Amino acid sequence: MHPIKNDIDMKGNPTIKNELNEALIIEKVLNGEIELFEILLRRYNELLFRTIRSYVDIETDVEDIMQDTYIKAFEKLYQFNNDAMFSTWLIRIGINEALQKKRKAAKYKTVALQQDDYVLQIEDRTIMNPEHKAMYKESSCFMEKAIDTLPEKYKIVFMLKEVEGLAISDISKCLNLSNSNVKVRLHRARKMLQNSILSLTDYTNIFEFGNSKCDRIVNNVMEYIYKTYPRF
Repeated sequence: MHPIKNDIDMKGNPTIKNELNEALIIEKVLNGEIELFEILLRRYNELLFRTIRSYVDIETDVEDIMQDTYIKAFEKLYQFNNDAMFSTWLIRIGINEALQKKRKAAKYKTVALQQDDYVLQIEDRTIMNPEHKAMYKESSCFMEKAIDTLPEKYKIVFMLKEVEGLAISDISKCLNLSNSNVKVRLHRARKMLQNSILSLTDYTNIFEFGNSKCDRIVNNVMEYIYKTYPRF
């Protein structure tokens, strides 16, 4: 691999490379400087994680879907229209990948339930692994559980607006909804969660995609790209 060297801010995030114009980065990647694709991965890892996490609860599956999304985005990058936002385009790919994963999982479960030879094991969502406990404060964990109770169509709107900070207009483009529909779903999501719960924690810090996870996704995707497209 040919890792990108960035200046690092106090939180350990890249700074200089993130200032590069997005259209220029995409143009350079398409012209063969594929190592610059890493900038886009690091820039949108958390946004993509939170988007897919709205549809899929198991984090190992989320990471698999993220990798598939990035690889598909790289392979279809020539189709990207710079008149749109790259983040919107990426979110749409991520949502499609997540929904495909869910459809396949549902189909497998249906078949498994019909077979006497299979035993379907249901994961207990109330059990958190040690890594999860170490990463998040008690209040954030509580908030995550509360968000997970939301129906899918409300969860994704809440996640993109309240956690990720996207504008209503951007969310409507990502989800192919009208602005009014987005607002209605957001209002219902807030009502479901209850103001008393929302006031307990700073929910902008939940579902963070930590440095180690970020690096793992970046490394996996870039290794695949370098291996698959050595002469790109």
